[in-house]
Amino acid sequence: MDLIKITDLTNQLGISSRSLRYYEQVGLIESVRSDTEKFRYYDTQNIQRLKQIMVLRKMQIPIKDILRIYESEDMSTVVDAFVSRIRTIDDEVDALSELRSVVNEFLQAMIENGVKKISALPILYEEMEKRVDALEERKVMSYSKLSDLSEKLAKPLETSIVCLPAMRVISSQLKENPNLSDTDSFRHWAQVNDIWRGEPGSQKIFEFQIGTGDVVMMKIEDDFINKSPYLDYAFEGGLFAAANIYLDEDLGERFRALLSGFDSNKYYQIDYRYDGTLRHPALLEKLISPDDQRELVSLLVPVRKRTADPALYEKPQEIAPGAISLEEMEGQNLSLWTVDVPMDKLMPINDPHYQVTEQGEAEYIAWISTRLLSTNVAVKLPFRVDIEFRIRKENMQFAWGADEGSIRLYHGNDLNYLFGINMETNPDERLSQEAICFHQPIFRDYYRYTKRGGINRNQYNRLTWIIGQKQIAVIINNEIRYCGVNFPYMSADLRNQEPFPILIGSNGQSRVFFKSIRVSQLAQVQKTKIKKEELLMNTRQSNNIIPIIHRLVTDEYGENYWFNGCAKYVMECLGEKDYDYWFFAGLTGDLFTQHYTYTKFSGDAVSCYMMNEKPAEFVEDIFGRCGYAATFVAKGDIQKNSGMYLQTLMAYIDKGIPVIVWGDTSVGVFVGYEDYGNVLLYITGNNKQPERISLNKALEGKPDTTGWIFVGDKKESLSLAKLYREAIRDILKYQNVKTDTYCFGPEAFRAWASDIENGKFDKMTAEEFDTWAYYTNYVCVLATNGSCCHEFLKRTWELNQDMGYLEEISALYRRTAQIWGGDRMQNDADNLEVLGGGFNVTLEALQNQEKRSIIAAKIREAAVCIDRVVQILKENTISKE
Repeated sequence: MDLIKITDLTNQLGISSRSLRYYEQVGLIESVRSDTEKFRYYDTQNIQRLKQIMVLRKMQIPIKDILRIYESEDMSTVVDAFVSRIRTIDDEVDALSELRSVVNEFLQAMIENGVKKISALPILYEEMEKRVDALEERKVMSYSKLSDLSEKLAKPLETSIVCLPAMRVISSQLKENPNLSDTDSFRHWAQVNDIWRGEPGSQKIFEFQIGTGDVVMMKIEDDFINKSPYLDYAFEGGLFAAANIYLDEDLGERFRALLSGFDSNKYYQIDYRYDGTLRHPALLEKLISPDDQRELVSLLVPVRKRTADPALYEKPQEIAPGAISLEEMEGQNLSLWTVDVPMDKLMPINDPHYQVTEQGEAEYIAWISTRLLSTNVAVKLPFRVDIEFRIRKENMQFAWGADEGSIRLYHGNDLNYLFGINMETNPDERLSQEAICFHQPIFRDYYRYTKRGGINRNQYNRLTWIIGQKQIAVIINNEIRYCGVNFPYMSADLRNQEPFPILIGSNGQSRVFFKSIRVSQLAQVQKTKIKKEELLMNTRQSNNIIPIIHRLVTDEYGENYWFNGCAKYVMECLGEKDYDYWFFAGLTGDLFTQHYTYTKFSGDAVSCYMMNEKPAEFVEDIFGRCGYAATFVAKGDIQKNSGMYLQTLMAYIDKGIPVIVWGDTSVGVFVGYEDYGNVLLYITGNNKQPERISLNKALEGKPDTTGWIFVGDKKESLSLAKLYREAIRDILKYQNVKTDTYCFGPEAFRAWASDIENGKFDKMTAEEFDTWAYYTNYVCVLATNGSCCHEFLKRTWELNQDMGYLEEISALYRRTAQIWGGDRMQNDADNLEVLGGGFNVTLEALQNQEKRSIIAAKIREAAVCIDRVVQILKENTISKE
């Protein structure tokens, strides 16, 4: 019996091996395979049947009908299938013929009647007489012509662009010879070892082809130890064009259609290597099919962004003066976050003249245009920059020719592309153009508008550049000098743009004084796909949830401070592994600082007090110190404009970033939404899964001290060693806080002890005694800090080898843990737990004069330890600064 190997058969007939396996799966053909072989083989009978199937499929006979044909011995079944297909074709031909006739008649009548306006078409239609074109002469149909016709009549592919994540994978390719693949044995091995995991569409299991056969590729964890005979490697991921197809379709034809569909795509192109091969072989991923009788897969082909060509787009238009007001422009370019750049924090690039004057201005001379000042603030498109500056007229010497006194912005370090005003000046004022010049983002074509960019000499000038999603605008001294719309970059998908720093520059000897520089990240405007009520349907995504879902904190391991848990959750979703819970607990001071409230209970930790008093400043400071922009939006502001903030929240969820919720009694994160945002998914407490709360419930809260926290884009990368060092230095800042209502540090222990000793609880009933608020919260902070700060101190010392004094600080905090009773190895007979003043405290103990005096004395011992911590920090930080 003659047998043909699967790889030879696929080459001979031009059919994919995946289609062959599908035909086997549904029972149309059979293969043979010996125990010693890794490949399937087909005999003559199955090859003949396969050829028949291919002809039937080219005629678009459905698989279910082909199965009926081979299951029945009655020729009538074949006839029925063909008749059914002919009827379908007749219907399509009739419809296409009629449409062709109508289109042709319109064309001829328009030419004959000189129609030039669309409004005349209804009248023209009434005057037309329908005609039917004669049928073309019949021609003999070959298999190749049948294939061409099949491709022409195939439904166009609906494609999307997906970004596959980089991942570690293991494949059916063999370690000893990667050119060989054993898919069946690999599947068996993966199932036996319980690593065959991945639901359809989960982007974890893929198939592709190499020259010698099929390959199965599966995601594995980074720490997986591969002792198998199969090859593992890093899959780089990236952009892929995806199209959903059924396996009973012609995979080869669909693959070619997918490739050719990008020939004229403005934004993306197939990603070929220099040798003409794809960056990665085309992938197949199994999906859940809405039709149980047909297997659905996603066909994925690597793509990359096409080099932008403005010639493919309509030219931008300038808005006429007065057609838009400053207020309207502000409303159409909302800021997500804003950074006021300190004049002493500008970073000189290429050694310009730069100093900060006694008046607090940044004095700057460029000499040449490549000597700049960096704001150290990175933004994505769209963005806005506001500058207040002055230039002394007497300093405009034009020593190196024209172009003195320009003000230039750069988005990133490529200085070939700029946004400038007062460009092309000249010693002869009659020749000065005072132009506005800029390069369009992404496409980088150049625009120049003369006599638009002039400024006032020896006076302060206010300059605003709006590089928006709807407009590019230049505003000088509250006058709109230029406003353009319909730039090609505005139609691009800006969500995946990288953030770049804003650089400020000039040219020549002009001495520029910058009084203020503000950089704003603008919100992306949701593009309107249809006119209002055009289709009477909602096209927004109704449900979404971020991919990372787990508990907010694990308080059984001492993670007791909720702000830090929320901050860590956001950073985890942003891919920041170093910014964990303990990092934030040290950064906020929670991990080192005791607190105590004289009057009403104010919160569980230092961060609670900061959020209750100045939430916006605290949030901006903490995340800013990590290099990120962040905004606290108070509930009062959210309630006034709930629609806009809900859209912002949903946009964050769509990007996989949670939004922090600071509430009256609850702190947590929004991780998803349902019903177009009317229901929000919220994680708080020890919940492993989110709870569902209504939007109305989410909008409740005190207008000033509760709200939502949006963590924006990364502005800069900072030294981890420096962050830890500064966190240790800032311990001093928290240890000396004392107000009319609360205090921190050693004073907190003493105030706590004094209230106990002076009889604060004497007249309190059991019903009035809130154990947590009046007492055990302070024990919890004492216990957590004394037991949990050491890893932070150790990490700081590892990163900063000159901070050996941290060893003594760690010992002092361990002593506070012993005072509470957390170090069982010390057998301290009079710790707070033994004395009844720990977590086991009772109102009776606090009302007993003898017991409470002993408890108060033990708490004061903790104050002495922190006194010594303060002294060590003063000796080793303040004295060295």
